[in-house]
Amino acid sequence: MASSTETVQTLGEYAASKGAVAYSRSVSRDDPLSVLDEEDPIFANEDLLRIDHIPNHDKIVGRNDQIETVARRLKPTITGGSGKGTLLLGKSGSGKTLVTRYVSREVEQRGANNNSRVGRAIIDCAQRRSEVQTVIHLAKSLNDPQETGVTIPHSGIATGAYYDRLWTVIDELYDAVIVVLDEIDRLAPPDDAQNVPPEEADDSKLLMQLSRAGEENDVDASITVIGISNDLKYGDRLDTRVESSFAPDEIVFPAYDANQLGDILERRRDAYNEGVLTDDVIPLCSAFSAQEHGDARRAIDLFRLAGEVARDSDADQVYEEHVRAANDDAEVTRIQDLIRGCPTQAKIAIAALAAMDEFTGHSHFKATEMYRVYRGFAEAINVNVLGQKRITDQLREYETLKIIDMKRTSDGYREGTYLEVSLLDEAGLLLQSIGLDERCSDIPIDAGTRQRLIKIVE
Repeated sequence: MASSTETVQTLGEYAASKGAVAYSRSVSRDDPLSVLDEEDPIFANEDLLRIDHIPNHDKIVGRNDQIETVARRLKPTITGGSGKGTLLLGKSGSGKTLVTRYVSREVEQRGANNNSRVGRAIIDCAQRRSEVQTVIHLAKSLNDPQETGVTIPHSGIATGAYYDRLWTVIDELYDAVIVVLDEIDRLAPPDDAQNVPPEEADDSKLLMQLSRAGEENDVDASITVIGISNDLKYGDRLDTRVESSFAPDEIVFPAYDANQLGDILERRRDAYNEGVLTDDVIPLCSAFSAQEHGDARRAIDLFRLAGEVARDSDADQVYEEHVRAANDDAEVTRIQDLIRGCPTQAKIAIAALAAMDEFTGHSHFKATEMYRVYRGFAEAINVNVLGQKRITDQLREYETLKIIDMKRTSDGYREGTYLEVSLLDEAGLLLQSIGLDERCSDIPIDAGTRQRLIKIVE
């Protein structure tokens, strides 16, 4: 009997065959819109389980020291003064962004009570990916065009002009501004980038402009910058001039253990209706997440997904089986988080490498082999084909995310050296995740395509 994946034709169908789609109800309804009029049988307040939800202090676990330290750094902004530049370092899901959002929100509110105009902007650098895009988004976040008369175009003016408009916005509207640069390391060049002086890197240029704005008399308002990075050594990579002007303190966030993760979920239990959760749900969610370096974000997401699986299965309670089903889906979500903001071209190249790993029985490939598969995938979905060097350069970023390994190797004197690429994550999960991308879902992985992959690597 053929397996469920032998008959799939596209990456989207592959994702569906693995269950990497929204769970469907076990019983179809005559009136599918009737769900709009029903009370939710599982959730009392699902918003408590949103990743961007900022809970009250009594729901934040094990981060009192970090909260106090960040609060001390930002305290001067309550009266319009300048806080201390800070780097928050730690693995994904260790509470860096949560603590920063919570403390900066409190500071903003207390500033208003003190008649100080405190603004805050939290920018996801992984989504912006360049100095100018980050400055544009920062200016838009802080701007009120009705008040300032300043417009921030998406493109068409010089980077310096964007900074000038940002300074105008800040001085018109605020006494102090808190700028949070989440995943600031995503603006840094890769470790092996050639011919990029440290002072020319996008993160260096951005930090230099923000930290020196007051010194250069660009703004009268104070600007306090907080950088957040998953790279514990990010501070060591900063340009010396940036270190001098930014002069950040570093705060390291340790990973959560299983007990702390359980406590985090217990404090969000009221997201569910009373009596819905069976006793093993929270311990199992905590155990799964503790295996992933104590990632609280993953624990909360898994906790929510388990409820969604139960609800979509018409269950009246959330059981262990729902957690296990949600965990499978959460693995795909984890990959999606890692490659969010990833250009389509890079996704196609990752899909090429994952397909080779999944369907050929091999695990290490020459970059030239991967490129041939990438080119076939790109042509199949009518995407412009980039050159091999550009694709290789794009993939290097995902070495730091521990998705791909790339190394120079040799087959001996006659063959010479070549670049070898391999996966550090599970091929099937990558294929499912990329298969959920609308642009990439039509990538062909039918039987004929799989045979071609085998011939390429033989």
